[in-house]
Amino acid sequence: MKTPFQEFLRYKEWKERFLKDYETIKSKDLSSQRKLYPELDERSLKALTCMYVGGYEKRLEDEDVRFWTNWAFLKTYKTFGGLSHLNEMELCFLFYSLGKIFVPLLLHEKGVKSESFKALSQEEQERAVSDVLDTVWENHFIRILQVLPSLFE
Repeated sequence: MKTPFQEFLRYKEWKERFLKDYETIKSKDLSSQRKLYPELDERSLKALTCMYVGGYEKRLEDEDVRFWTNWAFLKTYKTFGGLSHLNEMELCFLFYSLGKIFVPLLLHEKGVKSESFKALSQEEQERAVSDVLDTVWENHFIRILQVLPSLFE
């Protein structure tokens, strides 16, 4: 049986790993992301990089996975108004966590690499990925936003 805090303990464990990864993230070259998204500021580009690292960067070498990860980042960032109330580290952790959850779902057997997904129109693909992203927002993203203050006090 799950304890009521089990999910929160997972995020605390992720924070420890994130803090180790964050040191290397801070020194990463953001020029490739800047070329793709010149409208994003440094803080946002770091958050996107954190989403890559959280999702295990090797997985994002695949063009389809990277495309949908970028798409989900932008959709999340815009939907939640840029999350300006978060400091840089909180924002980075939030997207690091989103990467840990969302990227493996893209690689699911019925994910973006499947023939059934590729057979969908662009609009249907966006709707399918958006449905998965909505579920992640409901089950994890909101919860992480709730625990962020206690994780980074």
